[in-house]
Amino acid sequence: MNYNKVILVGRITHDPELRATISGTEVVNFQLAVNRYGKDQQADFFRIVCFGKTAEFVNNYVTKGRLLLVEGSLRNNVWQDSSGQKRSTVEVIANRVEFMEKRGDTATSQAPYESPTDVESKIEEPIPEINDENDDDNPEESDEIPF
Repeated sequence: MNYNKVILVGRITHDPELRATISGTEVVNFQLAVNRYGKDQQADFFRIVCFGKTAEFVNNYVTKGRLLLVEGSLRNNVWQDSSGQKRSTVEVIANRVEFMEKRGDTATSQAPYESPTDVESKIEEPIPEINDENDDDNPEESDEIPF
């Protein structure tokens, strides 16, 4: 059994960048700064990628500085650059994005902000399939614990 899930809470470092795939699916990229636990106040920066409705939501309503909860999975991309060097990058493929504070609020709130009068603050969408080789590994059909 395999398990790949990431949940991050942090601030977006720049406005999202919207693109489209050849088939027309919307794709949004942005970077999330997540503070490390400790005295030194260091942060880690994660590349986040959203597809479809989640990408449309992020592009329309998320701006630099917003505190977000991002849920998704890790993907390791490996390629060869023009000089023949092998390169790789790790990204979070988001299937859920939530606001964690009210618009204009600079202090971190205790709970996610949800209001029926505000923009829809949650969108969940299945992650596009990348590799179908292990279709017989269904975690819901197994009683084994993944760790």
